Amino acid sequence: MAQVAKPQSIAEELGVRYIAGPAYSDVLFTFVTLVARQASYDRMLTSARNKGFSRKNSEFFALDNRTGNRFDGFDAMRRAIVEARGQYIVFTHDDVEFLYDGAAELSARLEELSRIDPGWTLAGNAGGVRYRRRRPDLAIHIDDPHGADQRVEKSQLVESLDENFVVMRRERPVVNSYDLQGFHLYASDLCRLSEIMGGRNYVIPFLLRHHSGGLVDGSFPLCRDRFQRKYRRYFIGRSLQMTVGEVHFGLAGLRDAWRETAAGRWKHIRTNVCAPEDPGR
Repeated sequence: MAQVAKPQSIAEELGVRYIAGPAYSDVLFTFVTLVARQASYDRMLTSARNKGFSRKNSEFFALDNRTGNRFDGFDAMRRAIVEARGQYIVFTHDDVEFLYDGAAELSARLEELSRIDPGWTLAGNAGGVRYRRRRPDLAIHIDDPHGADQRVEKSQLVESLDENFVVMRRERPVVNSYDLQGFHLYASDLCRLSEIMGGRNYVIPFLLRHHSGGLVDGSFPLCRDRFQRKYRRYFIGRSLQMTVGEVHFGLAGLRDAWRETAAGRWKHIRTNVCAPEDPGR
């Protein structure tokens, strides 16, 4: 007698995949780099290979700006994160070089950080600890044109990170703001959103060389002002220390948010953050 096939459940029919644990990562590191100069990027890749980052433990994404700025710092991170498979997503400049620490050291530092603080979200090699009235309080562990003796002995909690090297946990993702743009302060933006989401950010003792000392060009004041106008309503009265200076949010956010509605908030963002030119205060 022929057996009667068991009817499929609706879940079987639609191919439901039941998720019962954290996301699976089949590589340890995903490197995401805004590439403007192929020679610099090749130097970075060569140094990464020489320090133990390989196709066995890493994948490499290059956001292609070699012939023009297709991506800026904000949309590059958003574009890459949807395809990243690594347990850790590492955002770098194309002019970093792994001359000191490598894959083994980075894995060890991040595992150690998870033991110290299981709730950490972002890690980097330079950042601002706190604002101290024009006396920069920084945590830096890097070899760059500013000096080779900048070191931390252990992981340091910070309120901002520098963009040259930032590590994100794939299981605790943060994406950049949709209403900001440019090539400055996108790591500080990530740190603000991480803070709002309940995460914490650290500088870790992982040493590499950054061949640039940081470029504060003519676009920086506009990026800083838009950043300030966005976040002054969320961090009223606060001053933020960054590696490139400070931002003072003051009390203007009280005025911005007074009796605010959804329409009013979008109007404020359109006028003060997304405007193509600086509209003034």
